[in-house]
Amino acid sequence: MLEDCKIRAFLTVVEEGSFTRAARRLGVTQPAVSAQIASLESAIGQSLFERGTTLSLTPSGELFLQYARRIQDAYDLANATFSK
Repeated sequence: MLEDCKIRAFLTVVEEGSFTRAARRLGVTQPAVSAQIASLESAIGQSLFERGTTLSLTPSGELFLQYARRIQDAYDLANATFSK
């Protein structure tokens, strides 16, 4: 199965609105999700989330979300095409 764990973690955090709930859904620890997001932010050189009393996307996070969805759609299509 083709997948990028960082993209999956990012999209799941966005969908769940929480690092903890995303970790639970992904079946990993919250620190593992935080590390994946930190690695992703380091790789692109931008902060993706405003971390405060509520979790929200930064302007860069909003923009990256568009790309992340397209990337995940491409993975899903490739997996559907090549899986047996």
